[in-house]
Amino acid sequence: MRENNRARAFRKTRKTRKTKNDSVRHGLIPAALCGLFAVCLAVGISSVSENTDRVYASAEATEGDSESTAQDDLPTGISGVVSGVEATPSAGSTVERIGTSGENVMIGQRVSTVSENVTGFDVSDSLDSVVDTLDGVAISLAQSANMMSDSDYEVLLQIVEAEAGTEDVKGRVLVANVIMNRVKSENYPDTVTDVVFQEVNGVTQFSPTEDGRIYSVTVTDETREAVKQVLNGTDYSEGALYFIQKDSAEQDGIDWFDQNLQYLFKHGVHEFYTDPDVDSEAVTMVSAEEE
Repeated sequence: MRENNRARAFRKTRKTRKTKNDSVRHGLIPAALCGLFAVCLAVGISSVSENTDRVYASAEATEGDSESTAQDDLPTGISGVVSGVEATPSAGSTVERIGTSGENVMIGQRVSTVSENVTGFDVSDSLDSVVDTLDGVAISLAQSANMMSDSDYEVLLQIVEAEAGTEDVKGRVLVANVIMNRVKSENYPDTVTDVVFQEVNGVTQFSPTEDGRIYSVTVTDETREAVKQVLNGTDYSEGALYFIQKDSAEQDGIDWFDQNLQYLFKHGVHEFYTDPDVDSEAVTMVSAEEE
C-alpha cells in the first residue's frame, strides 16, 4: 500500500514537471519568432536607408553588375578624357532621363525621352595647331646656328677667350659674332668647330689654333657671359666675317685685309671686316672701264 502511494506521487510529480516544460517551450517559440522578425525588419530598414541616395535606372543592367565593379573600372588620366568624349552623345541623339535632378528615383518612375543638341567636343583643330607649331619650332631650331653640340660650345668659349681675353664683354661678343656669322654663311663650314679649325690653302683662319693658345686658356665668367648673349641673339657685328689686331699682325696680313675686304669698324684692339659688296665692286670696275 505504501509503495503504491509512492508510485502515484512520483507519477504525479513527473506529470507536473512535463506540463511545466511544455508550457515553457510553448512560450519560447512565439518569443523567438518575434525576435527573428525584429532582426529582419532592422536589416531591411538599414538596406533601404543605405540606398536612399541612389538612383536605380536600369532595366538593361545584368545580374553581375555592381557599384564596386563600376568604380574599380573607372578610367583615369587621358584614357578617362577619351572615354568621356566617346561616351558623350552626339548632336541630335536621343537621351533617356529618369526623374529630375536632385530626386531619388526608383525604376519606372517619371521616365521621359528628350531630344536635344549636345555640345560637341572636337579637339582635332587645336591638336593640329599644336603639332604645326611644334614642327615649326623644331625646323627653326634645326636651321638656327645657335643650335650646337656641347663640344662646339666649348670650342666657342675657348676661341673667344683666346682671341679676346683682354677685351670687354662687347669685344668678346664681337669675336663670337664673327664665328657665328661664318657658321651661318654658305661660304664657310656649318659647325663652330669646323669654322674655328678651318684651313684655307694651308693657312689657319684663327691664330690660336696654330700656336696652341686655344688649348691653354682658362675660360672666364666674362667670356661665358659674352657667349651667352650671342646665343640669345646679341649681335654688334654688322655682318663682320673677319677681324684683325693690326699691332700684332704681320704687314702682309694687314695689306691683304685692306686690299681685299670691306672695312666696317674698330672696337678695342680689333678691326672688323666683311667680304666686299659685289655691287660696289661691279660699280668700281665699270667706272674704271669708262675712264
